[in-house]
Amino acid sequence: MKKQEPVKKEVATPAVEKPVVRKPVKAFLDEGTIKEQFDYMMTKSNRYEDYKVVKINALEKFNENITDSLNVAKKNLLDSKALLSNQNAEMTSLKKELQTVKDKLENTVNLKDSMSFLGMQLPKSTYNTIVWVLILASFVVAGLSYFLFKRSHVVTVETKETLEDVREEFDTLRKNALIREQKLARKLQDEVIKNKNLGL
Repeated sequence: MKKQEPVKKEVATPAVEKPVVRKPVKAFLDEGTIKEQFDYMMTKSNRYEDYKVVKINALEKFNENITDSLNVAKKNLLDSKALLSNQNAEMTSLKKELQTVKDKLENTVNLKDSMSFLGMQLPKSTYNTIVWVLILASFVVAGLSYFLFKRSHVVTVETKETLEDVREEFDTLRKNALIREQKLARKLQDEVIKNKNLGL
């Protein structure tokens, strides 16, 4: 069994630090950024070989400050997430409202650009075409009716004139027939008288 050699204890001796050019730091751990507090703690700590000897109360204070900073950062992160969630919900709501407004605007434009005809919504161009076709058809029907009326009127006038001519001709024929009949009756009478006188 080998004899254990006693462990030599090294006494911490402050080593001479090389001068380090640092930005001026605040001389306390209650203010400043985490980096400034760390720099301050490192400045105030002693050196032992390759190590730094830091006071426990400084480490505890630094740890407390880091914990507080982390808690604030977490709270800010949660607040930011909540704000982002609210903004997303609001954006979704605004998108829905915008879509509703777009739909209403589209309906309004469609109503403005369309006309109701026989219970149907038609584009204005189609409505105008139908109206002009109906107007032209009305003119055509009116013109055709006028033409047919004129022709009918001419036929009626011609028929009346022909009827009048026929009546006049018939009256003339009747008068001539009456005169002939009278002449024949007179001749017959004269012959009867003549035959009586002759004693036949």
